[in-house]
Amino acid sequence: MTIYEDTRQQKGKHKNIAAYCEKQGIRIIRQALNVGDYQIAGKGDISVDTKYGLPETASCCLQEHVRFRDEVIRAQECGIKLIILTEELMPGGEVRNWVSPLDRYGKPKYKFDPGTLQKVMETMTERYGVLFRFCDGRSTGKMLIEYLKGERT
Repeated sequence: MTIYEDTRQQKGKHKNIAAYCEKQGIRIIRQALNVGDYQIAGKGDISVDTKYGLPETASCCLQEHVRFRDEVIRAQECGIKLIILTEELMPGGEVRNWVSPLDRYGKPKYKFDPGTLQKVMETMTERYGVLFRFCDGRSTGKMLIEYLKGERT
């Protein structure tokens, strides 16, 4: 199997994905993608966009909302099922339960409200069909491939 990795994806950002794919004999080719970070070559109906932790997901959904919404709409218009795979497990399975780590002064390192973020994510799922999923960084490669193959929803 061959998968495409978007050229805008920072090279080497997800060494865990590259290691998993290499072990499984999955070839990765860097190519510009219309939406997301990864797709199966020749099968463009599912795309996975990877995020390194909830703060990156929050940045896309909140601070960069218009750009992110436009990408989600583009996926919908192209008939692409877009999955946002965030490498962080949520306490109790809910984004609203997430607590920011503290900086060296004992103040929250990130300033977004997880409850608001969860509402935005739910609205984007309802309106545009984008799916938000979470995983442990050790299982990202496996889950990425399962989502791309349609084995997970």
